[in-house]
Amino acid sequence: MSAPSSVIVSRLDARNANGKASSVLATGIQGPRRCARSSTASVDAGPQSPVKTNAADWSLTDLLRSLELRAQYHLHHHVRDASMAYFLTSYTYATPFADYVPALFLSDPGAGDACRTAISATALAAYSRHIRSARHLEDARRQYAKALIQVNQLLARPETAVLDRTLGTVLVLGFFEAIVFEGGESPTSWTAHTLGSMQLLRLRGPPEAGNRLASHMYTHASNNIKTSCIQRSVPIPEDFMAFDAQAAITCPDVSTAWVKLSSLINKIASIKARARNEADVVLIQEALELDEGIKALSESAPDWMQYQDKHRSSPSSGTYRGVLHEYPNARVAKIWNAIRLVRLFLIIFIYSATGEHCEAEKSRPDDEHQVTRSRLGVYTRQNMDALTTEILASVPAFMEKDEAGTRFAPSGRSLVWPLGIIEETVLSRKCAKEYATKYLHELASDLNMPQVLHLSKQDISINAW
Repeated sequence: MSAPSSVIVSRLDARNANGKASSVLATGIQGPRRCARSSTASVDAGPQSPVKTNAADWSLTDLLRSLELRAQYHLHHHVRDASMAYFLTSYTYATPFADYVPALFLSDPGAGDACRTAISATALAAYSRHIRSARHLEDARRQYAKALIQVNQLLARPETAVLDRTLGTVLVLGFFEAIVFEGGESPTSWTAHTLGSMQLLRLRGPPEAGNRLASHMYTHASNNIKTSCIQRSVPIPEDFMAFDAQAAITCPDVSTAWVKLSSLINKIASIKARARNEADVVLIQEALELDEGIKALSESAPDWMQYQDKHRSSPSSGTYRGVLHEYPNARVAKIWNAIRLVRLFLIIFIYSATGEHCEAEKSRPDDEHQVTRSRLGVYTRQNMDALTTEILASVPAFMEKDEAGTRFAPSGRSLVWPLGIIEETVLSRKCAKEYATKYLHELASDLNMPQVLHLSKQDISINAW
């Protein structure tokens, strides 16, 4: 086996001596609160629950495994443990990281390896946002720099580069960069992340059947690569698409739903990439057919993805048009919004391409496919209107209530991109833009993420949030 590509290794370097976020293999999603909270954290106990007040009686592993028993644990003396508890039980909820990070952390809880260091650094970064602590964030950056050194050593040796914990480290370090990203920076490093992770997947080969941990990480990384290609309007490399298709065949742990969605994503990337050279009627027709295909796939969603669409007599409750969706949980809401986001890409492309095509074809009022600007204009505006309403109706699914009132939960980070698109596109109604702007400002405040107000102008992977 040949050594890992120098692209992978060379991108994993600290930007400067103070440990600020650097270029690292990409992925991620995610951030903190409207009010600065006490750094004391606890898991609420039921009336019969055991209570351990002596921190010496606990290990972090005990804490994580006690959550099902609802035992109470006072964390105010242990920022490290508090950050890990917050990260694993709240911050990664409804994200792909929840599928594999806890297992990576608990699989060797005594190790000080790159994976554990990366998870600790990322947990502390998330927690520092949560409690608004610049000091803890700097501590997290130092741990991050240490993890970069460790993972570079792993990537330099073929036998360690292909380990699950190495890929997990790479994904988690990308998560760190998403957390500390301040906006206004060059997106070049994010492109390097996706290129590097793609090379690492190739080096590892398809996940082995029965290795669900590897399957979760593979699906996560592959999705980031494809989404990044769509955003940058570049085609997904043909060899990677072939590799991805082979992984679906050889590994039954890669879900059927993922295989179907993956095929649609490949087509979207192809359309956007080809449209950079010309926006013709063939591309518009392909986009229309693809959008209809995604709608059909949505209508056949499994029972666990079903949600209730509730209409209220008036929008006085603060919901857009008085429409509210009730989802089984935030993860289901996030999946639906990911589908809507893909459709937003298509609708905006159709609208833009139709204008360009009709401008070029003014001398031909009736083209061979009978695609008219007015008809497509109606189609794009109607569908944008429906998608906008659905996305805004999902917002309450990402809210939480406590003694301080209602605010965005950490899972609300996934709303950044759909809300940013609603706010920016000319297809959105003025009132929808106002709601999107309002929610984005609340997200920035509640989760201590001022960067979300600038992200709509950055070419960074959606899955970093």
